Amino acid sequence: MRRKVVPLLPLVALLLLWSTLPASAGPALPSTARPHGQTYEEWARRIGQFYLGDASNPLIAGLDGECGQLIDGVFFMAAPIDVGVEFDCEIPVGTPIVLSHAGFFTFEDAVLDTDEELIAAADAGFTFTSNSLTVDEVAVPLPTVHAGAFDVISESGSFYDSVVGVGTGPIRTALTANVIFLHPLAPGEHTIEAEVTFTGDGGAFSATYHLDVG
Repeated sequence: MRRKVVPLLPLVALLLLWSTLPASAGPALPSTARPHGQTYEEWARRIGQFYLGDASNPLIAGLDGECGQLIDGVFFMAAPIDVGVEFDCEIPVGTPIVLSHAGFFTFEDAVLDTDEELIAAADAGFTFTSNSLTVDEVAVPLPTVHAGAFDVISESGSFYDSVVGVGTGPIRTALTANVIFLHPLAPGEHTIEAEVTFTGDGGAFSATYHLDVG
């Protein structure tokens, strides 16, 4: 078997290019990329920490239109937990965006008490009859990202603490989701439309994000 050797410097240059390409090159980085040096699986875990463990409780705050937070130079966008949610988002120029509009998580309890059970339940729950996301009316591919089992550090007031009621501290979690990492968008106004309808009793969720990049 022949080995393909990739020179280091061109590879680094390519990774840097991926992180700065304009939206015209395609709004989202491919699932094989490593935005900011992290795999999509690692970004899924960071999304899980933000949505489930952060004291700001962005999933519930999103019901009042809170769009998300700028964390380490990346804008973490809130996810819809209702139908027809509207967000008005102020995004600094040159800022990439990470978003998961559709996902299924499980956490350790009396029924699910091993990593294997958590992961299997998360995978089984991530099934849907409709699922789409567009950026300025351009459809974005939706890779399924398996975050595996990991610890969400539940802070006081987080979704895990105040809504699920499992308290604070490390909560063993598994997450299967669509994760989208968007190139920095051009200055001006943009629109993201996202919707998902899960099978069975999973429910339907949708949102329109009105972005002002400036």
